[in-house]
Amino acid sequence: MKINPYILSLGLIPLSPLVHAQSDGGKPQDGGKERASREAGARMLPDLRAFTATGEPLRVRELCDGKYTVLSSGCLTCPLFHQTYSEIEAAHADFSGKDVQFFYFYKALRHPELEGYLQAQNMSERLLQLAEAREKLGTKVSWIADTIDDSMRLGLNANSQSVYLISPEGEIVYSSGRIDREGLRSALTKAVGATENVTSIAELKLPVVTRPARLVNEESATGVVRPEGLTILAIEPGKPDETYLVKLRAEGDGALLKTGTGRLFLGFYPDPIHDVHWNNLGEPMRYKLTLPEGISATPAEGSASKGPGDSDTLPRQFWVDVTSTEPGGEIKLQLDYFGCTSTLCMALTHEYTIQLKAENRGARTYGMNRVDRRGGGNSNRPTGAPSGRSSSGGRQIGAMDTDKDGSVSFEEMRVMAAERRGESFDLERFRVRFKSMDKNKDGTLSAEELGSAPRGNRREGQ
Repeated sequence: MKINPYILSLGLIPLSPLVHAQSDGGKPQDGGKERASREAGARMLPDLRAFTATGEPLRVRELCDGKYTVLSSGCLTCPLFHQTYSEIEAAHADFSGKDVQFFYFYKALRHPELEGYLQAQNMSERLLQLAEAREKLGTKVSWIADTIDDSMRLGLNANSQSVYLISPEGEIVYSSGRIDREGLRSALTKAVGATENVTSIAELKLPVVTRPARLVNEESATGVVRPEGLTILAIEPGKPDETYLVKLRAEGDGALLKTGTGRLFLGFYPDPIHDVHWNNLGEPMRYKLTLPEGISATPAEGSASKGPGDSDTLPRQFWVDVTSTEPGGEIKLQLDYFGCTSTLCMALTHEYTIQLKAENRGARTYGMNRVDRRGGGNSNRPTGAPSGRSSSGGRQIGAMDTDKDGSVSFEEMRVMAAERRGESFDLERFRVRFKSMDKNKDGTLSAEELGSAPRGNRREGQ
């Protein structure tokens, strides 16, 4: 059953204030005392904000207070989460009777564009995506939603399938960058004791979620070929609280980010969460760029070819050559189109600001901006970072990147470092080391960041 997008967001009406409570981005609320405690070694749950599946704001500490709590990240576009969430469901079936509570927290999309899904623009859309994920995966575990500014993802340094066990006192007693059956069950058993039954995955009778095919990457009447190694750019909608039926995605090549002069990819996508299609009986969509002094673009405006039939849902894609006197500028974009849902069809205009810098939300276009194992392109590469073709960082990523997303998370690196160092592993020293290597502060390490770490002290985090 398709979720009605207008239950939470009717037409182009701004959202309710309920879903606009500001996140603190994971920053502690009680100041230096807590920071000192955490720096001294206590792994306490940060003071994070989230929302219930129905849009009620909550504090994660209050949710976890007094009970052992399992938190697992997830979204609609992470194939690895879809393949392994059944282990969370099985643990829930066995340990919820021991007063352990379980929650998935719905986060920013891991792979925008996969199966057509786009990053949620506001909390209303994130809650719609959450509802679709819950239905698609047939979960029994409850869901909560990360804030639109990623309080939980940033505060927990979470990737696309991170798992945390929180004690009744609010301490993170177990964490993993991937859903690991043995590791999670061992931590739960240590915390609350063994269970009489061990539920098998087959007993759960969950839906079969197949791994999606990679996105089509070829020249067509409405699309363009995109080379690997493009970087997802930060964009700001002019009116984020409104419903944009069609959404912009922007990417840039390495030259554009490093010098300000390079190729800019513009993609315009009907958002499936709103069941949108193009109206090919009207005028085709158009974009127009407004350029500040010092930046030029060719073409500065363009019109798409119409898709097949009276309507379609294919993206409209363009290449723009940008010339700038310096990197990091901003470009204004206006989008005009006819968009239709099952309940409306109208001419619409949306505005965006495109920032010529990396978005850095831990996202990659599926199969199109992966890291070359020899140290090539990376969608989370910091602005101006080199794309060397034979760095040692590329070789290191291949060993540590257990979820094969092209980068190394804190947990992936911690697991390997702990295994190699054994009893001599120092978590706090590792934490400091990881932060020093994470130059763009996105919570993951690219091939370039690994390759540029000082060789005299490079023992995976030690």
